[in-house]
Amino acid sequence: MEVKIISTQIVKPSSPTPSHLRELMFSFLDQKNCSLTVPAVLFYRALPDEATPLDIARLRTGLSETLTCFYPLAGRYKTWGTIICNDEGVPFIEAHVNCPISALISSPTSSNVDFLSFYPPGENLQKSGIHLAIQVNVFTCGGFAIGWYHTHKVTDGVSVSTFFQHWAALVTQRYKDASQTKPDFRSGAISFSPLPEEDKPMTPEQNETEEKKETNNSFFSNRIEVRSFVFKNEAVTELKAKSVSDHVTNPSRFEAVSGFIWKQILLASPKEGRSMLSIVVDIRPRTDPPMPNGSIGNLVETAFVRAQKRAELPEFVSEIRGSITKIKELASEYQSENRGEAREKHWKGFINNFIECKGKDVYILTSWCKSAGYSNVDFGFGKPIWIVPLDDKFKPSNNLRNTIVLTEVSDLNGDGFEAWLFMEEEVIKFLESNSEFLAFASPNFGRKCDSDTDDMC
Repeated sequence: MEVKIISTQIVKPSSPTPSHLRELMFSFLDQKNCSLTVPAVLFYRALPDEATPLDIARLRTGLSETLTCFYPLAGRYKTWGTIICNDEGVPFIEAHVNCPISALISSPTSSNVDFLSFYPPGENLQKSGIHLAIQVNVFTCGGFAIGWYHTHKVTDGVSVSTFFQHWAALVTQRYKDASQTKPDFRSGAISFSPLPEEDKPMTPEQNETEEKKETNNSFFSNRIEVRSFVFKNEAVTELKAKSVSDHVTNPSRFEAVSGFIWKQILLASPKEGRSMLSIVVDIRPRTDPPMPNGSIGNLVETAFVRAQKRAELPEFVSEIRGSITKIKELASEYQSENRGEAREKHWKGFINNFIECKGKDVYILTSWCKSAGYSNVDFGFGKPIWIVPLDDKFKPSNNLRNTIVLTEVSDLNGDGFEAWLFMEEEVIKFLESNSEFLAFASPNFGRKCDSDTDDMC
């Protein structure tokens, strides 16, 4: 497989940003959350031959119009607490792939598949103060993949999902739909007032240091691997039934699947003791009153869940429910004058738990589903057939160690989850041979197209 760059452009907002919106102050949560570079790629099948092929020019125009509404994303970082909305634009790359999309989807873990080639250059995003970069890859069959990087400093998963929904609506001329969410960049700083002492100058040297922290964030030397497993609708329904307890009488689909995966991973460890699961939680609906729809920012906090390693599934689910519920109380504290102390106390709890677990059996879980997901991003070619949360030939760097990413999948029988596991090799081998795990989770080394012929995929 070869990916050839056809063109590289900087796409700027279609209309200049008004002078009174030229500077965006970060919220308290934006200031405190770390600045990671996050990759993702969406794969789309081609439409029938008689349908209109992908119009790259329309994609660019739609992106330009979208940036007028999402103007900070076309700006540049000034300090750790400010973006200058100067309309400098977003890198936009067009590339052609010398094979049909079916060649990739049928065997994504093949050694000759270079996922990194579906992404724009991302090494210097933070150093350059760029927030977002996009690459559109067109396959010979007419299918395509949109890969991007964004810096997790002023946008979280919900924010980026809102951006892509808006872009897709403009491309397909669905923007006038009353249900279209409009972005609100000011509500974050209103709900969570920034701390003046955090507003430090952002220099290229500091950005480079942050990137080194990101890539060097490893506390183990063991090799890690990535696998994805699909939980179909019927499996999720059965796990929900198995998760019921006196404490949680109606577990959510997310709670049931998350608790099950956590429990199964811990079975790979022979020792007793405690484990911790860090769950990234959207804080928007947990404020009082809830934040406006379309609130853009890094508006998340982490729920730290502790459990005995040999607990039963209902116990894991109960602990997950309890820890996420506490985020509502924490959100209230973050809106007070003591917000700095409240967050410091919250993260000291993480450090203490980390030490108690001796650095092992500590896991991170993030969900790219519902409002934080991309399954409904439709550029006129239907929903994406695959959502991939990584970029490096399925050899992720150590900062992804012990991470679980949930994405949405659908089939004729309903909605399910695809769980991406970034784990040590021993854990992956255990799961792939564990009949209890495989009774609910199907290994997904590829995704077959629904089309009758590969060339139509």
